[in-house]
Amino acid sequence: MFFKKIELAIIIGVLIVVSGIGFAFNYSPKKEALSNKNYSIIEKWDLPKELQEVSGISWLGDNKIACIEDESAVIYIFNLETSEVEKEIKFGAPGDFEGLVISKNKAYALRSDGTIFVIENYNSKDLQTKKYDTFLNSKNNTESLTLDDKNNRLLISVKDNDPFTKESKGIYAFDLNSKKLKKEPTYELDFNKDFFKNYKEKKIEKTFRPSELAIHPQTRDIYVLEGVNPKLLILDAKGRFKSIIRLDKDDFNQAEGLTFSPNGDLYISNEGKKESGNILKVHLN
Repeated sequence: MFFKKIELAIIIGVLIVVSGIGFAFNYSPKKEALSNKNYSIIEKWDLPKELQEVSGISWLGDNKIACIEDESAVIYIFNLETSEVEKEIKFGAPGDFEGLVISKNKAYALRSDGTIFVIENYNSKDLQTKKYDTFLNSKNNTESLTLDDKNNRLLISVKDNDPFTKESKGIYAFDLNSKKLKKEPTYELDFNKDFFKNYKEKKIEKTFRPSELAIHPQTRDIYVLEGVNPKLLILDAKGRFKSIIRLDKDDFNQAEGLTFSPNGDLYISNEGKKESGNILKVHLN
């Protein structure tokens, strides 16, 4: 009986060691990150059918958010209090529109081929639209647009291939005086940096695929969103890394829109598939 107990103890010990070795080989920081939610969803708004493919959002004030979707040149004014679209503003021909920024009486829209649309008096009968070509094109797949009002420029990033390298992706500045996109990136997402090591893909250009960006109105930090494998990258005003937050796919089905209210409240929109698109008010813990 004594020897049987010893044998049983040995077997249990071996099983513990083996399972421990198995855990060590299967452990992945990438998998662990998915189980840790560093955010909470405060509120959710389901969007109507016409915004199922919502691709960009911009805070307007008075509990209203301007939205754009990726098939038509229409700005939708969505009221958060009534959960309804209260106005539709057509500004051009249909196209794959991915980014939207509103500032006072102007709206800026970004098409996926790198073309920028400036809509003067966007909310009146005197609306006028001008478009500006850039050195970016549909192979680059531009989805990210924000206004850097302090420097009088728009910031744009590519989702797929940077025009100059596979090792990084630039955030490029469109000067609102000259109406030109500068070829030297203002900020750079370098995939060889340590903070990308847990997310690096075999095809390095797929390590991070920006779907939207925005500047925090108080800290001036730069928030870069990825929708494919949802995550949020935060840089300081000089482009230096601060943090990266994994977002749960169950919460962020296809995160493509990002905006802040003036007090720093964060809103992220998701394109729908079989379900409706939505806007989430998100608190980062």
